[in-house]
Amino acid sequence: MGGTTGGGVATINVEVMRLFRAAGYPCDLVDTEALKARLPAPAAYLAGYLKLLALIAARRPRLVYLQVAQTGYLHQSLFLLLAKLCGRRTVAHFHAKADLAQASTPAQVRRIVASQRYIDHMIVLTEGCRRSLEANGWHGPLTVVPNFIDTRPLPRDLTPTGDRRDLLYIGRMDQEKGIFDILEAARRLPDEPFVFVGDFADPAQERRFTAELDELANVRWLGPMYDERKYAVIAGARLLVFPTRRDEFPMTLIEATILGCVPLVSDVGSVGEIVQDGVNGLSIRPGDVDGIVAAITRLRDRAELERLAAAGLAFARARFTSEAVRQTLFEVAG
Repeated sequence: MGGTTGGGVATINVEVMRLFRAAGYPCDLVDTEALKARLPAPAAYLAGYLKLLALIAARRPRLVYLQVAQTGYLHQSLFLLLAKLCGRRTVAHFHAKADLAQASTPAQVRRIVASQRYIDHMIVLTEGCRRSLEANGWHGPLTVVPNFIDTRPLPRDLTPTGDRRDLLYIGRMDQEKGIFDILEAARRLPDEPFVFVGDFADPAQERRFTAELDELANVRWLGPMYDERKYAVIAGARLLVFPTRRDEFPMTLIEATILGCVPLVSDVGSVGEIVQDGVNGLSIRPGDVDGIVAAITRLRDRAELERLAAAGLAFARARFTSEAVRQTLFEVAG
């Protein structure tokens, strides 16, 4: 259960299905995002519930596995309630913020915890979320499976990090992500080449960004990129500059570290579970342009840069790849 397009949840859903199918497990899909693209949301969910019941009646699956977001949890998790009423084993793969109480109302937290009556096993992305669920009354099985990526499409022959020049931002082009802080850092470091990849949702911010861009000869904005083109840009950058003010578990950080691009990040949300300051990257405070400039200057030291890149690659491959989490997923599925 879940979508196949539209962001991190869909990315994980597609990869989970690929892993199970590759291991010989037949899978059917109720694609909730495809239904919502064709129908109003209430009708789309009703169609999804009916499709699920039809699949259970026809195929008698042993397991119903749901990718569920924190927003809209109630009507999404109803898929698992229906499956449990039909006698199926249920697993929820919960894409939630680490602190449920901070990110949800008390009523929402109560609804999430009450769903353990029809969820046999809950998967969460972080240790923080596991602790938060247990603190709020979750008593059933809980397993942490961090976000992960399929490494097969990634470039193999990587340029040594010390031989790369670009400083990269990749993600949603938004003030909350720190893009204007990076522009100010670029203004102070005119000899450093900065590259932005991503798309704007806010036309006013786009106008402001392009106006400032015209004044900076060392900055390029390439627009949105996906898949192979995106990976090539990451693999050509020595640093990922990501001073976001608000984020949870960015897939970009995993992709960057696996491709030898050292992250400079704000330690917000669960970013600290991916990037450890001084170990496999550097932490910078949101809004601290001086800190961004200092970190970039520090990592002109090739030996330090290569050390962080090597540690990041090893850490990411050990924790955040399909190969690293596959066996845990199979064990949860039973």
